[in-house]
Amino acid sequence: MTVRGEPFRFWTPVVILGLVTAHVVHKLVCAHIDPKVSTPTYDFERELHARRGSIYSAYGDKYPLVKSVPFWEYSLDPLALTNCVVRRRGEPPRPKYAIVRTIAEALGIDYEKVKAMADAPPHRGWRCQSLGLSSDPDVYRTLADSTLVAGVAIHDKQVRQYLQGRRLSHVLGSVNAEHVGSAGIEQYFNRELKGLPGVISGKKDARGRELYDKRRNSVEPIPGADIYLTIEPNIQFEVENILKWGITEYGAGSGWSIVMDVETGAVLAMASFPDFEPLLYGRTTPEQQLNRAIAFNYEPGSVMKVITVAAAMDHSPSKYGPMTRYRTNRDDPDYYRLPGDGGHVWEPTMTLKDAIVKSSNIVIGKLSYDIGPEVLYPYMCKFGFGEKTGIELPGEQYGILPNPNKRMWDKASRSRAGIGQFFAATAIQLASAYQTIANDGVRMRPYIVDRIVDHSGKEIRGKKCEVLGRAISTETSRKVREMMLGVAKTGGTARRAAIKGYSIAGKTGTAQKQIPGGKGYYAGLYRATFCGIVPSGVVKSSPDAVAPVPARIVVLVTLDFDKCTRYHQGGNSAAPVFKLITQAALRYLSISPDRPDELDDIQEGDEYDRIIDERSEKYAP
Repeated sequence: MTVRGEPFRFWTPVVILGLVTAHVVHKLVCAHIDPKVSTPTYDFERELHARRGSIYSAYGDKYPLVKSVPFWEYSLDPLALTNCVVRRRGEPPRPKYAIVRTIAEALGIDYEKVKAMADAPPHRGWRCQSLGLSSDPDVYRTLADSTLVAGVAIHDKQVRQYLQGRRLSHVLGSVNAEHVGSAGIEQYFNRELKGLPGVISGKKDARGRELYDKRRNSVEPIPGADIYLTIEPNIQFEVENILKWGITEYGAGSGWSIVMDVETGAVLAMASFPDFEPLLYGRTTPEQQLNRAIAFNYEPGSVMKVITVAAAMDHSPSKYGPMTRYRTNRDDPDYYRLPGDGGHVWEPTMTLKDAIVKSSNIVIGKLSYDIGPEVLYPYMCKFGFGEKTGIELPGEQYGILPNPNKRMWDKASRSRAGIGQFFAATAIQLASAYQTIANDGVRMRPYIVDRIVDHSGKEIRGKKCEVLGRAISTETSRKVREMMLGVAKTGGTARRAAIKGYSIAGKTGTAQKQIPGGKGYYAGLYRATFCGIVPSGVVKSSPDAVAPVPARIVVLVTLDFDKCTRYHQGGNSAAPVFKLITQAALRYLSISPDRPDELDDIQEGDEYDRIIDERSEKYAP
């Protein structure tokens, strides 16, 4: 007996199943018949990273500092190796272990190791196993050949090599994982260094692997430009080693130093400690990342007294000169809140020349009070304080220079600004100001990049030697340098900076460290500085010489003490470090003595000198 509706219930699922089967069969047949989908491939397009430009020292191509090396990262996919058929046209498929041997021989890996990787059971998630890295293009061509090898995943990469390790870390900087500059030259010139990316397009199979024999478009990337610095590598080596020694020897927490060419403003060496490892930049602390030579504002202290005297003498040469005398009493009713001289007892009067040599706060404070901000402030601006120098490094600070036109100077500031208090400067600003005095009053823009050359060898930027203007007259600058000669002699504050055979026009600075927030100064904490011009440019090498030996370099050294120490004064710590650095620079630059017949003027038998000499022998530059 037939139940009503039974045929309908029977044939309905049969018909539906038949229609689904027919649809699937139709798609499969079409896929096999259509030549366009004879193999399951997909179009792809990928960007190729350009080789990042190199960075060189002043010695050019012979002394690279940073370079990028292209390489390929290879990984083995055991599943793809097993399932893929590899053969050349007209030849039988290659056996699995023949492919394994080809991979092992190309990369120089033990065959049994690769074989074990190929036979390993699949892992969860990422199943590829690392084979290693190689920069050999022949290895790449072998392992990228889909008719020879299968199961090898290839990733194009490049590694940034810092050939000097931590040396010059603040100048060179670093790059992040995407090869974008993160600090220093790498960041400042990232656009020039990175180049232009290329592109490749072609086919890949269903598993997302490129079919290298079906690549249809390849545009090669344009490498980045190369940058040539003004840094003298030998001098930089000495500066970093000596500065590091000085920080340890005198118990400083940090320190920085600059060596600058007088005539051009080129930076020959720049160091700042603590430093960092460029390849581990992301793991460093802000203290390590800070380039204190350009990005740290601090009260310069007595090194500013030279600028004050120069401003007064240049503005009123008939009123102020080396022999202009001031009373040395601090309780002078004509002046407001004068700074003290640390217990020193002077003669009743003192000349401006002696005030520089003995670093008298009282005398220079009175001079600063007399000329006032109406004179001192414009000259400070002419010397570059309160503005960036424009050196080609990121993070440079302006310094802090209050404008008297906005009523930001009070009576105390009139005397304090002249001795290096009340305002803040950077080390590069101080070095630039002394370069101006050394260069007969003409200020040059400090620069650290000599030239930039593109991948074809074309110079896209030449030497950046730029005159910023005249700060003081030639006559004033020479008089000031003559006044500075006594600082590095017996009776001066930095006789331990003296160098046999060379005249030094320098000045010490011992600046108290300010408490953040304008709450005064830390008790017993100082920054010790010495900045000197060598040769001085005002001494003749012989009585018969027509003109003095020109000034050649400016060297600045600052040690920052974070604990109380007996070496906190500029003449006791920064000066000996200056001496060692300058001796090395004079040697490498082949600068002849301007006092060849004179002996070292350091006082014999001084107990402290003996200690300093013994300790200096630990590092012989």
